[in-house]
Amino acid sequence: MARSFLSSVLTVAGGTALAQGIGLVSLPFITRLYAPEVYGTFVLLLAYGGVLAPVVCARFEVALPLPRRDASAGALAWGALAVAALMSLLSAVVVAGVIFAGLVEPAFAFLPVYVMFAGAIQVFGTWCTRQRDFGRLSLSRIAQASLTALLSIGLGHAFGPNPQWLVLATLAGQAASLLVLLVGLPSLALVAGARRLQAWRLLRQCRRVAVFNVPHVLSDTAQSSGLPLLMALFFGTQAAAYYAFSTRLLKAPLGLVANAISQVFYPRAAAHRQDNARLRHDAQRLLMGLVPGALLVWPMVVLVPDTAYAWAFGPAWQSVGGYLRALAPWALSSFIVAPLAVLYVVKQRFALDFSLGLAGTAVAFITLGVAQVAGGNATTAVWALSLSMMLYVLVSAFFEFAVVIGWSHGRGG
Repeated sequence: MARSFLSSVLTVAGGTALAQGIGLVSLPFITRLYAPEVYGTFVLLLAYGGVLAPVVCARFEVALPLPRRDASAGALAWGALAVAALMSLLSAVVVAGVIFAGLVEPAFAFLPVYVMFAGAIQVFGTWCTRQRDFGRLSLSRIAQASLTALLSIGLGHAFGPNPQWLVLATLAGQAASLLVLLVGLPSLALVAGARRLQAWRLLRQCRRVAVFNVPHVLSDTAQSSGLPLLMALFFGTQAAAYYAFSTRLLKAPLGLVANAISQVFYPRAAAHRQDNARLRHDAQRLLMGLVPGALLVWPMVVLVPDTAYAWAFGPAWQSVGGYLRALAPWALSSFIVAPLAVLYVVKQRFALDFSLGLAGTAVAFITLGVAQVAGGNATTAVWALSLSMMLYVLVSAFFEFAVVIGWSHGRGG
């Protein structure tokens, strides 16, 4: 890879690693304040918001690196923000109704704010990716992690363990991240000065991205948010807390590093989307670099005894070790393959991407359902889920090479 590419990856990954480090350092304090049952309630609250947040902009922000002119990209960003505002307003009406009917807890009132912040962060984070302002992107993640951790601990100490303090800390972290993305952004005027008619025209031009990308992301978020909900339904709130906590310890750090690579790879791949030979070369180099990293992480997960987790996070969280070992095959295989997912976007293979994503969600849900019907315990169910999803990841990687960019130089283009 070019030196500038690797430097950009290290910038984004370095900021991500520091943000994750802050989160990991704070976890022993948070777990001693919030019992698994309390943390599980917080997980369920964000699981519902997590279904809407990734698609609050209708995925128009994904198209920001594609226009050649910054002015056109600015108008598209304005349109994506307008869509996010409308979606957040509609969600506020729905949430107010279900709270008034007594169907959910009052803490759900925070969800429309959560999804609006998420949409704005997606837009301006992708704008920074377009401008290759990766230092700002890293700083925004560090600010978000720092304030979230500080307030989670501080509010818990001051007012007692309550899931609403974890939600408020999350919102404050989002606000800090957005502030870093906005303050002093050199090209922000291009977004602010965009004409509404131009934004509408660009949204219509990019509607194919939304038509195929939104269902795919909804499928993915149904998986990421639906699995904790299913764990709670089948095995109880405590099992959902262990699952979500283990995901945070393992999949979230790996996923964010992979996302950092994706964000740097995306504009490069978009610039060379007609050159399959170059795309294949870059994809192969990425895989060659990520496989050794995954192999280094594997023994670190497998060899740590359960007592170490009890010592680090408190006796109530000792069972986390079993969940982490079970999730390792899925998490590490996803880490290797995830950055290549941008190839579906740059090659506009949205239907294939959606079909594979839907299949993955179906595999995950069916696996958990079969495990529950078979009478297995929560740890056994997570093992079955992880192994089945590892096979799915390998199949998706095959399709990326065989169908999207082709195996040989004579295919695709």
